[in-house]
Parts: sequence; structure tokens; C-alpha cells
Amino acid sequence: MTKRGVVDLKRVNHMCRPWFDSRLSIRSFGLFLLLVVPFPILAQKNEITLSLGGTPSQSPGSRSPTAGTAQTSADISLGANYGHRFLDAGAAALYGEIEFVALPNRGLTATTATVPQNYASLYVAPGVRLKVLPRARLSPWVAVGGGYTLYEQSAKLSNGQNTTNKFLSRGVFDFGGGLDYKLFRFLGLRGEVRDFLSGNPNLNVALSSSTQHNVVASGGIGVRF
Repeated sequence: MTKRGVVDLKRVNHMCRPWFDSRLSIRSFGLFLLLVVPFPILAQKNEITLSLGGTPSQSPGSRSPTAGTAQTSADISLGANYGHRFLDAGAAALYGEIEFVALPNRGLTATTATVPQNYASLYVAPGVRLKVLPRARLSPWVAVGGGYTLYEQSAKLSNGQNTTNKFLSRGVFDFGGGLDYKLFRFLGLRGEVRDFLSGNPNLNVALSSSTQHNVVASGGIGVRF
């Protein structure tokens, strides 16, 4: 029992503890939301895009008129791109990127020359990408870079003979442009055209040019995080 006018501190503390505990919990939860939830929204500096497309057929010229012309068939392309935004000026943003593109099976034919039956290409090109209006739903961009090309030719030539040197490495210069369309905050679509200017694959023919343009048009889906 307490005397009139005297406060029982233990009883008051017991009565108010649930209120203090709930208020503390609400504040803690609010602080958690304030710090954690906006973080992935504000820190969308990374992009990963997977794409599917193709490259048109080509007719590389030969130095020797007797060798005739070679015809390289069209092929599908499989691509992946990783980009990291390291500068954002509002109206434009600058990204560092790594572009991967594979052309798995380009057929080869020639009128008189003996060439590989087909060959595959892999392009790995680090570079930079400049995106205009990065916060808009539709954002155009241009990219440039350079890196490494790996060619793998078929095990047999067009005359049925076996080949010994299947792999060949070359340098590559990559440039192109495209459009990004924002579907949701973390998800978008991409359409692009790139040219991979590289040294020639080993076609068993002396070609008139030391370089080869490999134009790839593709579309894909990207995730930002």
C-alpha cells in the first residue's frame, strides 16, 4: 500500500513499459526501413543485361583472283553485359562496362579455295558507355571499348582434310549504340547494334583486308541493382 500523494514508481514503470517497448520497437523498425530499404533504390549503380541477336552474312575478299570469293554465313549471337555507373551528372551518366558476345557457328563456303567448314567467335571487350537521360523511361547510349577475340575453326576443311590449328587469338575494337527502356525500377529492355572490328580468323585464304567488321544487332533484358 502507498500513502496518498506518494507515487509507486514500480507500478508506474510496470504500467508504462509496454508503451515504451512498443514505441522503441516502432522507432527501431522505422530506422531500419530508413537505412536499409532506400539503399538498393538509391544505389542502382550496376546493370547486367543478357541479349540475343544475330550477325549478317559476309563476303571477305581474297588477294588472289584464282582463289575466288569466300562466303561467311549469318549467325545468331549470344551476349552478356555488365555495367557499373561511376559518374551521374543528371542529364547523362558514364558507365564502365564489359561486353561478352559469342557467335557459335558461322558457316564458310568458297568457289575454289579450301576453307574451314565453319568457325566460332568470342568477343570480350571492356569499355565505357555514355547514357543520355538515365532516369527517363527511354535512354539512348553510345559505347566504345576494346579487348580480346578468340576464333575457333572447325576440325575439318571444306575438302575433308583435318586441321591442326583450331584456335586463334586477335585484338578487337568495339563501338556501337542502343536504347534502354525502363519497364520497372529494377528491370528493363535493351536494343543495340555493335561492331566488333577485329583481326581476321584463319580462313586458309590470304584476304585483301587485315581486319574484319562483325556487326551484331541484338535485344535483351537487363537487371539493375
